[in-house]
Amino acid sequence: MSEPGLTRVAADATLARLTGAVLFLTLALGLVVPDALDVGVAALVLLALIWLPKPDGWRRHDLHRLEWLFLGSVVLFVAAWLLAWALHGMPSGGTSTAQRIPKLLAAVPLYLFMRRVDGLETAWWNGLVAGAFIASGYALWFNLTGQVGDYGGRATGPTNPIYFGGFSMAFALVLIPRLADERQSNLARTLTAAAIILAFVANALSGSRGAWLAIPALLAVYLFTAGAGQPIRWRLGVPLVVLAVSLLVLLNPILPMSERLDETLADLSVIASGENGNGGIGLRVQLWEIAGGLIQAEPLTGTGPGSYTIALMESVQSGAYDDAMLRYDHPHNQYLSALIEGGIGLLAILILLLASPILLVSPLSRRYSRQCRYLAWSALASGVVIAVLALSESLFERNDGVVWFVFLAATTTALAAGSSQSRDDGQAIQ
Repeated sequence: MSEPGLTRVAADATLARLTGAVLFLTLALGLVVPDALDVGVAALVLLALIWLPKPDGWRRHDLHRLEWLFLGSVVLFVAAWLLAWALHGMPSGGTSTAQRIPKLLAAVPLYLFMRRVDGLETAWWNGLVAGAFIASGYALWFNLTGQVGDYGGRATGPTNPIYFGGFSMAFALVLIPRLADERQSNLARTLTAAAIILAFVANALSGSRGAWLAIPALLAVYLFTAGAGQPIRWRLGVPLVVLAVSLLVLLNPILPMSERLDETLADLSVIASGENGNGGIGLRVQLWEIAGGLIQAEPLTGTGPGSYTIALMESVQSGAYDDAMLRYDHPHNQYLSALIEGGIGLLAILILLLASPILLVSPLSRRYSRQCRYLAWSALASGVVIAVLALSESLFERNDGVVWFVFLAATTTALAAGSSQSRDDGQAIQ
């Protein structure tokens, strides 16, 4: 995307260096330190709002259609969610949700700003490596010192195991192309390899299984995106090594993930016999059954916010489900949550929202320079992980789910699009 008339922030400018420092610290600390993610995103958005009103900041961006699709889907999703509330009424206690969903709009100024800042790639990759090391250090400390929290011995980070483990896995998968980047020193590539392994360990110690479903699909996609143009030994070898590491972590009896795998198999066996499982999968199936009843009642418009909690309480009171189910207030599936809140229309917009960052970088992941392809891979990998996590968790029912989406979706797509604009690439997005 050639933009000779548009203002950019030079890599050696104070603003670019400050932005890079905030980006690095957010990645390094966001998985472990409470509120670090929120503070980091707020700081980046503040920098965007200060810079964007400059001449040609808000008024001119020369966005191409896939960029408009991404930004438009963010605005459309928030508007549709608010419309669903207006139609069905705001439930008691729904104020926190009403405050949380509009935070998605932060992705718009964040994207518009960061795509115009040069020189952020080093902060991005180094931040991922540092974040993986720190997350694994925390998880190992939590496990080896016998810490016990709301989720037993599972490492939680500042929220719960699903987010800590799921986004630790995202860090590992995003870092994969750096293993084969011959522009990096041997030390940098060794640290990247260690970071990937340690991020897998952090995920295993969290006991979070959802993101693992993204691994086979992404490793296959790697061959035709970030792996394109690499020597064949790297193009095939890197995904095979990552697959071997993932299997070693998954099946290692020393790590708790093997116990979670056994629990999953036991749950599936119980469910197949027609009974209710008590593990993570079994409980989710029961939550999804309740969600299915609501969706059948109003598939087009949904039953509105708060209706799931009411239906869950009524189901437990009728004796259909155990009292332990009352500790949940959402169906642990973002797609089902959208159907319940706003019907088939809101589900369609949700799918567009999750798919648009992937669509935006798909052309960039197959063309342009290695730098651009590897940054596009960041958006592909994080986008697929988020979409997969949404199958087993209602991500937007928690603040961290909203903010992680804003941060990863806006930052990765902006870095990839900004890289494609550089003179070194010599091409433009069509």
